[in-house]
Amino acid sequence: MPVVYCALVGFWEPELIISQRLLDTLDAVHLKAVLAHEDGHRHYRDTCCFFFLGWLRQLTSWLPHTESLWQELLLLREIRADYWAARQVDSLLLAEALLLVVNTPLLQSATFCAAFAKNVSTNHVTQRIDALLQQPDSIGQPKLWSWVWLILALLPLLVIPFHS
Repeated sequence: MPVVYCALVGFWEPELIISQRLLDTLDAVHLKAVLAHEDGHRHYRDTCCFFFLGWLRQLTSWLPHTESLWQELLLLREIRADYWAARQVDSLLLAEALLLVVNTPLLQSATFCAAFAKNVSTNHVTQRIDALLQQPDSIGQPKLWSWVWLILALLPLLVIPFHS
């Protein structure tokens, strides 16, 4: 297909899908940066986690701000994969690769069956590049209290089935 994309597809053991147009667009060093980013998604098992989070999104779509929270979660997932890639390649090179992929003209085709051609928000690209240009080691591992607060925040979802 005439689109630039690289994605992990699958549930527990995803496979890497790379378009020929991406291979034609990027040189070897930028391609290595994109592959390192995708390796970050594989390391964090994003395809599996976001399958369940997507299900939760569908379940709670009637709640206010669900879509904005989902978009923020997608952005944080991409930033996390960017940080993973920045450990292996230069973060400036990764930012350049992101700009090259995003600025490549999108050729629409009627045969798309996945969200590969979905437009990326310019604000999200700017936030990702800003995060890459900051110190990559500034992100730390979540502390125990972070998990406690997350569980407490999700606790009200358990009472949804008991509402009449």
